[in-house]
Amino acid sequence: MKSLLALFSFALLCGFQDPAPAPDYEAEVKALRAEYQKAEQEYYKEYRAATPEERKELKAPAADFLAKFQELAAKAKGTEGGAAALVEVFGLAQRVPKKSEDARQALSTLVTAHVESPLMERVATSLRYAGHALGDEPCRTALVTIRDKAKLPKAKAAAIFTLAVQDMPKNEAAARTAFIQLKKEYGETPYGAKADNFLFELDHLQIGKTAPDFEATDEKGAKWKLSDYRGKVTVIDFWGYW
Repeated sequence: MKSLLALFSFALLCGFQDPAPAPDYEAEVKALRAEYQKAEQEYYKEYRAATPEERKELKAPAADFLAKFQELAAKAKGTEGGAAALVEVFGLAQRVPKKSEDARQALSTLVTAHVESPLMERVATSLRYAGHALGDEPCRTALVTIRDKAKLPKAKAAAIFTLAVQDMPKNEAAARTAFIQLKKEYGETPYGAKADNFLFELDHLQIGKTAPDFEATDEKGAKWKLSDYRGKVTVIDFWGYW
């Protein structure tokens, strides 16, 4: 009898205990990202101090951390932390030789399983220059998916903006339509705020357009205008410290 009472009391006590807290995968991603950034800093510090022969022996940390983020993404599958880990996989895989397919797979999972995540804004902006590593078609397909299926205005605007910028050299009409849409529908976002600058570029700075006139001062202090050289072959070199 006493044994039964003890067993019942133990079961009752267990029932009132707090359940184990859910894993904080987003915190794990943040911590692993900080670890990677520190490893990168140490690597480049060693690289700058090394001789050309010693540099051949140094190993960049990207490949090791790619595997760690892939493991974390699998563990956190279906969660916002899992999405954050996939974003890191997507970025790192583009830096590791022969890992482009890993990047494409991460991107595909992000835009199918996590298209409503706030992280889609970051993904869309990162796709602006990803074509050289992944191919233009996967990047464009992902951008169209984010544009059409994302719920958050900033994510949709980021996708429209990136598509418009990519269209500028080859499809001016599509780019113009997209920038006008950004102004009208997403003017409160950073991407809508940039639309006028890019429309100006379409009108005045593309190949075949007449450059807007401006005035400057040469190395001798004499003022001149671009229009002074109208009709002549003119090379203008813009540069800065940025």
